[in-house]
Amino acid sequence: MSRDREADEAPVPADSQADAPAVSGDSSPVPADSRSAPVPADSRDAAATGAGDARARRGLSAADLERLREPPLQTADLPGVGGAIRCRPEDFRVREIPAYDPDGRPGAHVLLVLSKRGVGSEDAVAEVARQLGIPRAEVGLAGLKDKDAVTEQWISLPAAAAARLGQFVHSDISLGTAHPHGNKLRRGHLRGNRFTIVVRDPVVPVDEALARCRAKVERLRALGGLDNLYGEQRFGSDNLARGLAALARARRRGRADFLLSAGQSALFNLYLLERRARGLMREVLRGDILKKTATGGLFECTDPATDKARLDAGELGITGPMFGSKMRAPGPDTPSGALEAEILARAEIDLATLQGLGHTLEGTRRPLQVAPLAVDMEAVRDDFGPGVSLSFELPSGSYATALLRELQRPV
Repeated sequence: MSRDREADEAPVPADSQADAPAVSGDSSPVPADSRSAPVPADSRDAAATGAGDARARRGLSAADLERLREPPLQTADLPGVGGAIRCRPEDFRVREIPAYDPDGRPGAHVLLVLSKRGVGSEDAVAEVARQLGIPRAEVGLAGLKDKDAVTEQWISLPAAAAARLGQFVHSDISLGTAHPHGNKLRRGHLRGNRFTIVVRDPVVPVDEALARCRAKVERLRALGGLDNLYGEQRFGSDNLARGLAALARARRRGRADFLLSAGQSALFNLYLLERRARGLMREVLRGDILKKTATGGLFECTDPATDKARLDAGELGITGPMFGSKMRAPGPDTPSGALEAEILARAEIDLATLQGLGHTLEGTRRPLQVAPLAVDMEAVRDDFGPGVSLSFELPSGSYATALLRELQRPV
C-alpha cells in the first residue's frame, strides 16, 4: 500500500484522504516569555527504544512515545468492524472540495478537474505537463491525492495550454473543461475532501457492521466530533522520534524539512492526547486560542464560561498548537499557555529554538476536533465481497484514516 496523502494543508506534505502540507502558518508572533521551564526528571521515562527513540527520550517518556505511535481510540469500548480498505481503487474515492470557483477572468491561467485512477498526483501532473509541452512547475494544484484510489482534483494550467487539451490521452487520467481564472492554483487552496470508502469483508455480517459503524459515529458526535489527530502516514515508519529530535536540534538541511514537519505534527498529537486524558477536549481554558466556525477567525479566550456555551452551540472550536516561529500562542500566564509549555518541556524543545527556524517552520493553529461529523452508510453486496460504504466530508488537513481507525477497531 502506498503512503497516504490524506491531509490537505499548506504548504505541503499528506492523502487522498487528501494532502498534508509540511508546514503551515499564520502571522501572529509568539510571546518570547511563553517558553517553558523543564519538567522534573522523575516525570520522564528513559526506557525508549531504538536509535531515533534514544534521541527523543531525553524529554518524552516511553509512555508518551507509545501513545503517539498507537493513540487510544475515542470509542475503544465499542466493537469495530475490522475488514480491509483499498481492495481496489474504486473502493477509495476522493473528490476535492475547492476553496473557490473559477473566477471567469480571462488571463494567464485556466482551472480544470483532473480525474485519475491508480496514479499518484505528482505522476499525473508530470504526465499532463509532458503531453501539453509545458514545464511541470507551471501546473498548479491544491493538494496531493493518493495513488491507490479514484480521485478528482482541481489543477491550473497556463491559459495557452488549454488549446492543446484535446490532444491529451491517457488510460487512467482525464482532464475536464477549462475555466478561465486569474491566478495559478496554490497548495492548500481547498476547503476539504469528499470521501466514499468501502470497508470490505467485515468481521461480522454486513447488517451488524452497519449497526456498529452507526453506534461509533453517534458516540463520536456525543464526544464533540472526531479528534483531529495526524494519521500514521504523516510520520512514516521511523520519523516520529526522528522528527522530535530534529525539532530539538533545529535542523533544516536536506530531509530535515520533512522531519521538522513530522515533529511538529507529533507535538500537536501529544497536546491533543494530553487534553483528552485530562478531560479537557470539550472544556475551554483561559488562554485557549479559539476558532470561529462561521469566519475562521482566531481569538484568545478570556471568559471560559461564555466561550464554553459557544463551543457547545457549535459557534467555535478549540485549536491546538502547530509550534513554529509565527504561531499564535496563549498568554504564558494562562492555563492554556502552561499546558503548551509543558508539552514543549516534555520533549525538551525550546520555543526560542523554533523561532530561530523562521520561514522553515512558521507554525499555525489546528482544530482539535472535526465537527459536525456526518457519515452516510450503506451495505455493499457485490462481486468483490460484502462491505460497508462510508461517505463523508473532512476539512483540509484532516485524515480519513483517523475515522476509519475508529470504525474498524477494536476487533
